[in-house]
Amino acid sequence: MNTFKEKVYQTAITQVKEKINLLKAERQAINEGILEDTKSSAGDKFETGRETLSQDIMTVEKQLKQALYEYDELCRFQAIKQPSNTVQEGSLVQLGSDHYLISISLGQITVDGQKLFMLSKSSPLGELLVGRKKNDQVEFRGKSIKITELL
Repeated sequence: MNTFKEKVYQTAITQVKEKINLLKAERQAINEGILEDTKSSAGDKFETGRETLSQDIMTVEKQLKQALYEYDELCRFQAIKQPSNTVQEGSLVQLGSDHYLISISLGQITVDGQKLFMLSKSSPLGELLVGRKKNDQVEFRGKSIKITELL
C-alpha cells in the first residue's frame, strides 16, 4: 500500500480512537454523576437533574456507537490491499491539488503537512467519484476537475 495512504489511515484511526476514548470518559463522568446524585427535599429538582443526566448518557451512547462504527469501517477500508482501476470505498483520489479518501465522513485532516478530506461514498462528491477512473474529468460545483491520481 502507498505509504502516504497508509499514513492517512493511521491518522484517521488515531483521531477516531481519541474520540472513542473521550466519549468513554464522558460516559463514565455522567454515570458517576448519576450515582452521586442524592435525593434532597426538593424532589422535582432531583428528578429533573436525573432526567437530564439520562438524556446526556443516551446522547453520548449514540455518539460512541457511531464512533465505534467509524473505527470498524476505517479498519475494513485499510485492509483493502488490491488496487482498483476505479474509485471505490478505500480509494485515495487526487483532484487537482486536493486529496480525498473515500471512506467515512471525518472531514479535513492533515497528514505530513498536507490537508486532505475524508468523505463517504454517499456524499455529493463521493457519489460523483465512485466508479470513475484516473484521468476522468468530473464536474463539481461548476468546475471541471481531472482525477490526477488514484491509489
